[in-house]
Amino acid sequence: MKICQVVLVLTLGTGAGAVLTAQSLPTGNAVTTDTVMVASETMPGGVELFPEFLASSHSALLRGLPIDPAVSQGLPKPPVAAATEPKPLTGMDRLTLFWNESYASPGAFVGVSAGALVDQLRHTPAKWDGDGSGYTRRFASEYGQLATRNVIHDGLAGITGLDPRYVACKCQGTLRRSAHALKLTFTTYREDGRLALDVPQIAGAYGSGMISTYWYPHNQFSPLVQGVQFGHEQMGEILVGNLVHEFGPDIGRTLHLHALTARRHPRPDDDD
Repeated sequence: MKICQVVLVLTLGTGAGAVLTAQSLPTGNAVTTDTVMVASETMPGGVELFPEFLASSHSALLRGLPIDPAVSQGLPKPPVAAATEPKPLTGMDRLTLFWNESYASPGAFVGVSAGALVDQLRHTPAKWDGDGSGYTRRFASEYGQLATRNVIHDGLAGITGLDPRYVACKCQGTLRRSAHALKLTFTTYREDGRLALDVPQIAGAYGSGMISTYWYPHNQFSPLVQGVQFGHEQMGEILVGNLVHEFGPDIGRTLHLHALTARRHPRPDDDD
Protein backbone atom coordinates (compact mmCIF):
# COMPACT_ATOMS: atom_id res chain seq x y z
CA MET A 1 0.00 0.00 0.00
CA LYS A 2 2.79 2.46 0.81
CA ILE A 3 4.47 1.66 -2.53
CA CYS A 4 1.22 2.48 -4.33
CA GLN A 5 0.93 5.76 -2.47
CA VAL A 6 4.51 6.71 -3.40
CA VAL A 7 3.88 5.86 -7.07
CA LEU A 8 0.67 7.89 -7.04
CA VAL A 9 2.41 10.92 -5.51
CA LEU A 10 5.25 10.68 -8.03
CA THR A 11 2.79 10.48 -10.93
CA LEU A 12 0.76 13.46 -9.75
CA GLY A 13 3.91 15.47 -9.07
CA THR A 14 5.32 14.80 -12.51
CA GLY A 15 2.04 15.73 -14.24
CA ALA A 16 1.69 18.93 -12.22
CA GLY A 17 5.29 19.84 -12.94
CA ALA A 18 4.78 19.45 -16.68
CA VAL A 19 1.64 21.59 -16.66
CA LEU A 20 3.22 24.33 -14.54
CA THR A 21 6.32 24.34 -16.69
CA ALA A 22 4.25 24.80 -19.87
CA GLN A 23 2.32 27.67 -18.28
CA SER A 24 5.34 29.48 -16.86
CA LEU A 25 7.61 29.36 -19.90
CA PRO A 26 7.64 32.42 -22.19
CA THR A 27 6.95 32.14 -25.89
CA GLY A 28 10.62 32.18 -26.83
CA ASN A 29 13.40 29.84 -25.83
CA ALA A 30 15.06 32.25 -23.38
CA VAL A 31 14.11 31.93 -19.71
CA THR A 32 13.82 35.16 -17.78
CA THR A 33 14.76 35.60 -14.15
CA ASP A 34 11.14 36.17 -13.08
CA THR A 35 9.99 32.88 -14.53
CA VAL A 36 9.19 30.15 -12.07
CA MET A 37 10.07 26.72 -13.38
CA VAL A 38 8.87 23.54 -11.81
CA ALA A 39 10.48 20.30 -12.85
CA SER A 40 10.81 16.76 -11.63
CA GLU A 41 13.88 15.39 -9.86
CA THR A 42 15.12 13.72 -13.01
CA MET A 43 15.36 16.92 -15.04
CA PRO A 44 18.84 18.36 -15.26
CA GLY A 45 19.11 21.65 -13.45
CA GLY A 46 15.57 21.32 -12.08
CA VAL A 47 14.45 22.12 -8.61
CA GLU A 48 13.31 19.67 -6.03
CA LEU A 49 9.53 19.59 -6.28
CA PHE A 50 8.02 17.49 -3.54
CA PRO A 51 9.26 19.06 -0.27
CA GLU A 52 8.28 22.61 -1.24
CA PHE A 53 5.09 21.41 -2.93
CA LEU A 54 3.88 19.68 0.20
CA ALA A 55 5.15 22.12 2.82
CA SER A 56 4.67 25.55 1.26
CA SER A 57 1.46 27.54 0.86
CA HIS A 58 1.86 27.43 -2.94
CA SER A 59 2.51 31.20 -3.18
CA ALA A 60 5.67 30.58 -5.17
CA LEU A 61 3.77 28.37 -7.60
CA LEU A 62 0.91 30.82 -8.01
CA ARG A 63 3.31 33.60 -9.00
CA GLY A 64 4.26 31.57 -12.03
CA LEU A 65 0.66 30.98 -13.17
CA PRO A 66 -0.80 33.50 -15.64
CA ILE A 67 -4.33 32.92 -14.26
CA ASP A 68 -6.39 34.16 -11.36
CA PRO A 69 -5.57 32.13 -8.22
CA ALA A 70 -9.26 32.15 -7.33
CA VAL A 71 -10.02 30.05 -10.38
CA SER A 72 -9.98 26.41 -9.33
CA GLN A 73 -10.96 24.89 -12.66
CA GLY A 74 -9.62 25.31 -16.16
CA LEU A 75 -13.04 25.33 -17.79
CA PRO A 76 -14.09 28.69 -19.29
CA LYS A 77 -17.14 30.41 -17.89
CA PRO A 78 -20.29 30.19 -20.01
CA PRO A 79 -21.06 33.35 -21.96
CA VAL A 80 -23.63 35.64 -20.46
CA ALA A 81 -26.78 35.85 -22.54
CA ALA A 82 -27.47 39.22 -24.01
CA ALA A 83 -30.48 41.11 -22.72
CA THR A 84 -33.54 40.71 -24.92
CA GLU A 85 -35.69 43.39 -23.32
CA PRO A 86 -37.02 45.93 -25.85
CA LYS A 87 -35.44 49.35 -25.77
CA PRO A 88 -37.48 52.34 -24.59
CA LEU A 89 -39.40 54.06 -27.35
CA THR A 90 -38.59 57.57 -28.49
CA GLY A 91 -41.15 59.98 -29.91
CA MET A 92 -40.13 59.10 -33.47
CA ASP A 93 -40.32 55.39 -32.64
CA ARG A 94 -43.89 55.80 -31.41
CA LEU A 95 -44.86 57.72 -34.53
CA THR A 96 -43.30 55.03 -36.75
CA LEU A 97 -45.08 52.31 -34.79
CA PHE A 98 -48.43 54.07 -35.24
CA TRP A 99 -47.80 54.47 -38.97
CA ASN A 100 -46.90 50.81 -39.41
CA GLU A 101 -49.86 49.55 -37.38
CA SER A 102 -52.39 51.80 -39.12
CA TYR A 103 -51.22 52.20 -42.71
CA ALA A 104 -48.32 49.87 -43.54
CA SER A 105 -49.29 46.56 -41.93
CA PRO A 106 -50.60 43.81 -44.24
CA GLY A 107 -51.91 41.94 -41.21
CA ALA A 108 -54.03 44.93 -40.20
CA PHE A 109 -55.69 45.05 -43.61
CA VAL A 110 -56.31 41.32 -43.48
CA GLY A 111 -58.05 41.76 -40.14
CA VAL A 112 -60.08 44.70 -41.45
CA SER A 113 -61.14 42.67 -44.51
CA ALA A 114 -62.17 39.74 -42.33
CA GLY A 115 -64.18 41.98 -40.00
CA ALA A 116 -65.93 43.61 -42.93
CA LEU A 117 -66.76 40.18 -44.34
CA VAL A 118 -68.30 39.11 -41.02
CA ASP A 119 -70.45 42.26 -40.92
CA GLN A 120 -71.41 41.63 -44.54
CA LEU A 121 -72.63 38.13 -43.67
CA ARG A 122 -74.50 39.44 -40.63
CA HIS A 123 -75.94 42.37 -42.65
CA THR A 124 -74.75 44.85 -40.02
CA PRO A 125 -76.09 47.40 -40.52
CA ALA A 126 -78.85 46.23 -42.86
CA LYS A 127 -79.39 49.74 -44.20
CA TRP A 128 -76.07 49.57 -46.06
CA ASP A 129 -77.25 46.71 -48.29
CA GLY A 130 -79.60 48.86 -50.32
CA ASP A 131 -77.24 50.41 -52.88
CA GLY A 132 -74.86 47.47 -53.46
CA SER A 133 -71.86 49.09 -51.76
CA GLY A 134 -72.39 47.41 -48.40
CA TYR A 135 -68.99 45.68 -48.21
CA THR A 136 -67.10 48.82 -49.17
CA ARG A 137 -68.84 50.84 -46.47
CA ARG A 138 -68.28 48.09 -43.92
CA PHE A 139 -64.61 47.89 -44.86
CA ALA A 140 -64.28 51.64 -44.41
CA SER A 141 -66.07 51.39 -41.06
CA GLU A 142 -63.75 48.64 -39.83
CA TYR A 143 -60.71 50.57 -40.95
CA GLY A 144 -62.02 53.69 -39.24
CA GLN A 145 -62.34 51.75 -35.99
CA LEU A 146 -58.76 50.46 -36.37
CA ALA A 147 -57.30 53.91 -37.03
CA THR A 148 -59.28 55.48 -34.17
CA ARG A 149 -58.20 52.72 -31.80
CA ASN A 150 -54.55 53.19 -32.70
CA VAL A 151 -54.76 56.95 -32.28
CA ILE A 152 -56.22 56.62 -28.78
CA HIS A 153 -53.96 53.73 -27.79
CA ASP A 154 -50.65 55.08 -29.01
CA GLY A 155 -51.44 58.64 -27.98
CA LEU A 156 -52.33 57.76 -24.39
CA ALA A 157 -49.43 55.30 -24.21
CA GLY A 158 -47.04 58.10 -25.13
CA ILE A 159 -48.52 60.40 -22.51
CA THR A 160 -48.48 57.81 -19.72
CA GLY A 161 -45.11 56.31 -20.69
CA LEU A 162 -46.47 52.83 -21.36
CA ASP A 163 -45.12 50.52 -24.07
CA PRO A 164 -47.77 49.80 -26.76
CA ARG A 165 -45.77 46.93 -28.25
CA TYR A 166 -46.43 43.25 -27.64
CA VAL A 167 -43.62 41.44 -25.82
CA ALA A 168 -43.40 37.72 -26.57
CA CYS A 169 -43.40 35.29 -23.67
CA LYS A 170 -40.08 33.80 -22.56
CA CYS A 171 -41.86 30.72 -21.23
CA GLN A 172 -42.47 27.34 -22.87
CA GLY A 173 -45.73 25.57 -23.55
CA THR A 174 -48.84 26.48 -25.53
CA LEU A 175 -51.04 27.11 -22.49
CA ARG A 176 -48.52 29.38 -20.80
CA ARG A 177 -47.88 31.38 -23.93
CA SER A 178 -51.60 31.69 -24.63
CA ALA A 179 -52.15 32.89 -21.07
CA HIS A 180 -49.38 35.44 -21.61
CA ALA A 181 -51.11 36.71 -24.76
CA LEU A 182 -54.37 37.01 -22.83
CA LYS A 183 -52.65 38.84 -20.00
CA LEU A 184 -51.10 41.39 -22.35
CA THR A 185 -54.53 42.08 -23.81
CA PHE A 186 -55.32 43.99 -20.62
CA THR A 187 -51.85 44.81 -19.27
CA THR A 188 -48.55 46.14 -20.59
CA TYR A 189 -45.07 47.05 -19.40
CA ARG A 190 -43.96 50.40 -18.08
CA GLU A 191 -40.64 51.99 -18.98
CA ASP A 192 -39.12 50.59 -15.77
CA GLY A 193 -40.15 47.05 -16.76
CA ARG A 194 -43.04 46.70 -14.31
CA LEU A 195 -46.42 45.32 -15.38
CA ALA A 196 -49.36 47.75 -15.33
CA LEU A 197 -52.98 47.88 -16.44
CA ASP A 198 -53.08 48.89 -20.10
CA VAL A 199 -55.59 51.72 -19.77
CA PRO A 200 -54.66 53.19 -23.21
CA GLN A 201 -55.41 49.91 -24.97
CA ILE A 202 -58.75 49.42 -23.20
CA ALA A 203 -59.68 53.05 -23.83
CA GLY A 204 -58.73 52.68 -27.50
CA ALA A 205 -60.87 49.57 -27.95
CA TYR A 206 -64.03 50.91 -26.32
CA GLY A 207 -63.48 54.49 -27.45
CA SER A 208 -63.21 53.49 -31.08
CA GLY A 209 -66.29 51.29 -30.72
CA MET A 210 -68.34 54.16 -29.34
CA ILE A 211 -67.07 56.68 -31.86
CA SER A 212 -67.84 54.35 -34.78
CA THR A 213 -71.56 54.42 -33.94
CA TYR A 214 -71.69 58.01 -35.14
CA TRP A 215 -71.23 56.96 -38.77
CA TYR A 216 -73.76 54.14 -38.35
CA PRO A 217 -77.50 54.83 -38.61
CA HIS A 218 -78.22 56.89 -35.49
CA ASN A 219 -81.68 55.46 -34.89
CA GLN A 220 -80.28 51.90 -34.65
CA PHE A 221 -76.88 52.26 -32.94
CA SER A 222 -76.14 53.85 -29.58
CA PRO A 223 -72.65 54.57 -28.20
CA LEU A 224 -73.53 53.09 -24.81
CA VAL A 225 -75.09 49.91 -26.21
CA GLN A 226 -73.75 48.95 -29.63
CA GLY A 227 -70.61 51.04 -28.99
CA VAL A 228 -69.74 48.94 -25.91
CA GLN A 229 -70.45 45.79 -27.91
CA PHE A 230 -68.07 46.98 -30.59
CA GLY A 231 -65.51 47.56 -27.81
CA HIS A 232 -65.85 43.90 -26.78
CA GLU A 233 -65.19 42.91 -30.38
CA GLN A 234 -62.14 45.18 -30.49
CA MET A 235 -60.71 43.52 -27.35
CA GLY A 236 -61.25 40.15 -29.01
CA GLU A 237 -59.36 41.35 -32.09
CA ILE A 238 -56.51 42.53 -29.85
CA LEU A 239 -56.33 39.07 -28.27
CA VAL A 240 -56.22 37.43 -31.71
CA GLY A 241 -53.46 39.82 -32.73
CA ASN A 242 -51.46 38.95 -29.61
CA LEU A 243 -51.80 35.24 -30.38
CA VAL A 244 -50.56 35.90 -33.92
CA HIS A 245 -47.56 37.81 -32.54
CA GLU A 246 -46.85 35.01 -30.05
CA PHE A 247 -47.16 31.95 -32.29
CA GLY A 248 -46.75 33.46 -35.75
CA PRO A 249 -42.93 33.15 -35.88
CA ASP A 250 -43.09 29.51 -34.78
CA ILE A 251 -45.73 28.71 -37.39
CA GLY A 252 -43.67 30.45 -40.05
CA ARG A 253 -40.56 28.50 -39.12
CA THR A 254 -42.54 25.25 -39.11
CA LEU A 255 -43.98 25.90 -42.56
CA HIS A 256 -40.53 26.85 -43.82
CA LEU A 257 -39.03 23.63 -42.47
CA HIS A 258 -41.83 21.60 -44.04
CA ALA A 259 -41.15 23.28 -47.38
CA LEU A 260 -37.44 22.53 -47.13
CA THR A 261 -38.18 18.92 -46.18
CA ALA A 262 -40.51 18.55 -49.17
CA ARG A 263 -37.78 19.86 -51.46
CA ARG A 264 -35.17 17.49 -50.07
CA HIS A 265 -37.44 14.47 -50.01
CA PRO A 266 -39.85 14.79 -52.97
CA ARG A 267 -42.74 12.36 -53.12
CA PRO A 268 -42.26 9.52 -55.60
CA ASP A 269 -44.30 9.66 -58.77
CA ASP A 270 -47.06 7.18 -59.34
CA ASP A 271 -45.14 5.75 -62.29
CA ASP A 272 -42.15 4.84 -60.11
